[in-house]
Amino acid sequence: MPAPAEVASSPPTPVAPDPLYLFEGVEVFGIRNLPREELLRLLGMPTPGSRFNLEAGEFTPYLLQSKQLLLAALPLLFCRYSMVTYPPTHTFRVTVDLVEPGDAWRMRFAPAPTGTVEDPDGLIAAWRAYQQVYWELRREGAVSESARGGCQALSCYGGFAHPQLAPLEGPFIEGVPRNTEALVRVLREDRDDAKRMTAAILLSYVRSREELVRHLLPFVHDPYEGVRNEVLRLLGTAQQGQTKVLLPLEPVLEALWFPLSTDRNKAAWALVRIVESEGAARRTRIVNQAGDVLVEMAGMRQAIDREPARKVLALLAGRDLGEDVGAWRDWVDRTRTAPASH
Repeated sequence: MPAPAEVASSPPTPVAPDPLYLFEGVEVFGIRNLPREELLRLLGMPTPGSRFNLEAGEFTPYLLQSKQLLLAALPLLFCRYSMVTYPPTHTFRVTVDLVEPGDAWRMRFAPAPTGTVEDPDGLIAAWRAYQQVYWELRREGAVSESARGGCQALSCYGGFAHPQLAPLEGPFIEGVPRNTEALVRVLREDRDDAKRMTAAILLSYVRSREELVRHLLPFVHDPYEGVRNEVLRLLGTAQQGQTKVLLPLEPVLEALWFPLSTDRNKAAWALVRIVESEGAARRTRIVNQAGDVLVEMAGMRQAIDREPARKVLALLAGRDLGEDVGAWRDWVDRTRTAPASH
């Protein structure tokens, strides 16, 4: 009896990410004097539990209408709606970040650069080309929505593990150490926000953590939130797992009060890494200056804010007081030795 013919197996067809996400709700950060209940009533968001096709922009009209109503009713110095998606659960939440009158100290940023700096060795253009290929693969489902690592930089999102991406990393491995000062000049002088943000990302290919910290610290106060996000993210990564503290505490505590979620959650993770390295040695200083903002973050439903704040507080307290924000507020009030100063 002849043997059965072998059937060649074909690789599985990539599955594009599901565009339907479940809305989990909205919360507001930065209320210090305005009536919270009135503000929440003004938001007029859909009922939590509704599903939206985010790729088709089905949720965007709700964001635009809500912001228009809020700004018409209240004299805010700053108002930004941020939508955070969680791919593993296909859920999303909205955070409204605001700055009230009298709180302009929360937005002490450097003046915007006005120059134009040449792209060193075409590194910025090469990174943009890599990103274009990466996002095309993401849309096709060929790389995971939660892909991390897979690069020779200190930190990277997406990585180069896919065969179409692997050949694209070489210019950064060799080119960034050779052009570090030029990339710092882009950060310092170029008026193109996206170009400055890419320069910050590329600096993760420098040779040492100490060097990375030295180059990035001046840009914690960059006027563009994308630059601040990358700078604070990389500073926290540079500190992670180190036995000595590489970051000065003051700019990290200042950034916790910045107006955006992307500012404070990256600053909070950087603070986690500092406290992991040195313990609670500067507990009183941290609680005095940032106890209020850490407690507010710890009470949020948005995980990107809640998790690092709770971790900092637990490390400082030497125990985890759980999800009861009142317990954390009582501990902060008992621990602080002076009112918060800004």
